[in-house]
Amino acid sequence: MKHAVLGGVMVKDNKKHVIPKEKYGRKRREYFHNEEREQRVQFERKARKQRAKKAEELAKNNEERVKENLRKARIEKLTQEEIQQQQQVMKARSNNNGVTSSQNQINESSNENQQKETNATVKSAKPSDTSLNDNITETTDYSNDKVKHNNEAKYNHSENKDEPKNIQDDHFYSEEAQQSRVNNYIEDENESKTQLNIGVSDESNSHRKTAYQQNDKQPQSFMDRVKYFFMEQWAQILIVVAVVLLLILIQAIFNNVDNNGNTKDHVFQNNSDKDKTYTATMKSANSAIHSVVTVENDTSNESSSAEKETQEAGKENELGSGVVYKKVGDSIFIMTNAHVVGDKKEQKITYGNNDYSIGKVIGTDRFSDIAVIKAKVKSDSDVKAIKMGDSSTLVLGEPIIVVGNPLGVDFKGSVSEGIVSGLNRHVPVDIDKDDKYDVLMSAFQMDAPVNPGNSGGGVIDKNGKLVGIASLKIDMDNVEGIAFAIPVNDAESIAKQLEAKGEVIYPNTGVELANIADIDDTTRQSINLPDDVNNGVLIGNVKDDSIGEKSGLQKNDVIVELDGKEVEDNLRYRQIIFSHKDDLKTLTAKVYRDGKVQDINIKLK
Repeated sequence: MKHAVLGGVMVKDNKKHVIPKEKYGRKRREYFHNEEREQRVQFERKARKQRAKKAEELAKNNEERVKENLRKARIEKLTQEEIQQQQQVMKARSNNNGVTSSQNQINESSNENQQKETNATVKSAKPSDTSLNDNITETTDYSNDKVKHNNEAKYNHSENKDEPKNIQDDHFYSEEAQQSRVNNYIEDENESKTQLNIGVSDESNSHRKTAYQQNDKQPQSFMDRVKYFFMEQWAQILIVVAVVLLLILIQAIFNNVDNNGNTKDHVFQNNSDKDKTYTATMKSANSAIHSVVTVENDTSNESSSAEKETQEAGKENELGSGVVYKKVGDSIFIMTNAHVVGDKKEQKITYGNNDYSIGKVIGTDRFSDIAVIKAKVKSDSDVKAIKMGDSSTLVLGEPIIVVGNPLGVDFKGSVSEGIVSGLNRHVPVDIDKDDKYDVLMSAFQMDAPVNPGNSGGGVIDKNGKLVGIASLKIDMDNVEGIAFAIPVNDAESIAKQLEAKGEVIYPNTGVELANIADIDDTTRQSINLPDDVNNGVLIGNVKDDSIGEKSGLQKNDVIVELDGKEVEDNLRYRQIIFSHKDDLKTLTAKVYRDGKVQDINIKLK
């Protein structure tokens, strides 16, 4: 007996028919002796046709509304002159009925052509383009309420129609009939899916129309209400915003620009140039200018600062700068050069936006060239104490800036940039202006420009900390960029002593000194000084009961080394002694006495 495999099922020949799998996919159904189901399938098919018909009628109604609105739009666009011309033509036509009838026919034909054109325009759009249909529907719904009601009546009337029953096939049980029914069922299922999508789309469109109609009357959500408010009040909002921005700009200008047109360190720094980098040097400079003041020992107001500085050129300076190193309440303590204050006990201090007060000199030290002034400032002043640095950590080539007031108030808050070009410099200074050097000043060298009026100003490192006090420069032809500053460690120590005691007490050995380089050969022979000794100091008279006498120093002793440092001349000897003013420790001295070397301990206490 032969067997066959159809659709995955093995059956005997000519005994059972199975629908091929490619006809129904994965849905396997067999239709044998099921009249009830066949009737239900036919009934559902008719129901789907009815739904498709309703959708077609709804689309036709929409087209009719579109044509009506287009017709009304064309009428509204007509000018008054065109309407009058049409009225005159109609009066002329009323005189001749035959002519009027023919003309009416022409008008009817033209209207039909117009409607056809409108229908063609509507049909050219894709049914799936719901956004276009929504827009057309939205514009036509308000003006065509009557047409909408009539269409809804027709729609309801069509729903109430009885659905007829279909006649069954005569050969229901035949193989051809079964196959036909299956094919029809598959086609009907596909058609049902299509019509279902159309129905859903139509329902969605109707919901959208309702929503648009509601939105035209009143916004439904918060965002819609906000959008509606801005659309209605945008002009007033724009004016208010412009006024607010203008007020903010004016306030910023008046609050941050001083009388000289100098802006604060933060004004527009982020908006002026997006590509500009606000460097550490810039931050340090803008911060330090609030800690530097102008110092004038001439309190009269007869001439400008620049004129005073120019007139005093070649004389003892009467105008310079000062650094605020401490602030207590409304009182500030200023560190400046001794040669700036001179011998006067009162100084004119100019700070902030050209505010000034009369400061009192607490103390001066001519050997270190440091003076301290105390003054009062206004409570709302932006003057602040500067941050103190450590001059012992300075490195050769380190970048620094000098903040001061060259030529006085007229150029206050000036900044110059440079580097540390030398360390541990010993600069001879003529204190009493007698053309003789009195002391060696310990300083570091820099190449930043220093001008008259910069004396007493601050030397700032990259972190905005004070590392030195600008003091002097070499003013010679063909010499540029050699200036000196007092290390802040030395200056701060001196300032504290001046603040506490009003003076600095230095140790004094009580001996007269002469430079070996200045004595003649006769003197050298008389003291039996070896020929290879060319540097040092020769002791003359020794005061009674002095440190020198108590330490064992004698007349004609030659000191060539002190505290482990070579003594070149009397300035170096004094510098080494003065450097131990705080500790007053015992110093070891290498001395030539009668041509022999001896070690003598000099007790500073």
